[in-house]
Amino acid sequence: KPFNPLLLRARVETCLEKKRLHDQETAYLQQIQMEREKVDRLLLNILPAPVAARLKQGESRIVDSFSDVTVMFADLVDFSKLAAHMPAVELVEMLNEVFSEFDHLVAEHGLEKIKTIGDAYMVVGGLPIPCPDHAQAIGAMALDMLDAMQRINARRKSDLQLRIGIHIGPVIAGIIGHNKFAYDLWGDTVNLANRLQANGLVGCIQTSEIT
Repeated sequence: KPFNPLLLRARVETCLEKKRLHDQETAYLQQIQMEREKVDRLLLNILPAPVAARLKQGESRIVDSFSDVTVMFADLVDFSKLAAHMPAVELVEMLNEVFSEFDHLVAEHGLEKIKTIGDAYMVVGGLPIPCPDHAQAIGAMALDMLDAMQRINARRKSDLQLRIGIHIGPVIAGIIGHNKFAYDLWGDTVNLANRLQANGLVGCIQTSEIT
């Protein structure tokens, strides 16, 4: 039937504009979703998944007590002396290779990496979700860490050695900081595990009697 060309053109342009705005909105939503996923991945890199979920839900103070966990410290023996004679890039590459191997073992054994302190590596089993076999998991990881060091030494033709200390007991765990927050542990159990490492034999795993 007869139609008004101006009206038809206006309707077509309106439909095209709606389509353009809809596509733009969809692209913005996808971008927002991608950014959220990046934030989630960053949170999971520094926090245990259950703790990250609580933080996203709005909890501002996250502090928990655990009566029975296993804490392990591992330290690269005489690494400071080695670092004094090594180029900075090579030093960082070596540390990254070692700690990346350890990160893989943490995931494999279902444990939680707490932090690295210079050339020391801290892991805990039994939190934030309690489990009955945390001591066995930590022990298995400690043995695997010694094997990993042998593989790294073979690849690099180096002679890096570990001291490992393990202790079982209660800890307090929580998030500290505001802009650069961190999930950390406190208590005598942590201190004793660190002392066991510091006073252990090179290339060996030193545990407390209870462990």
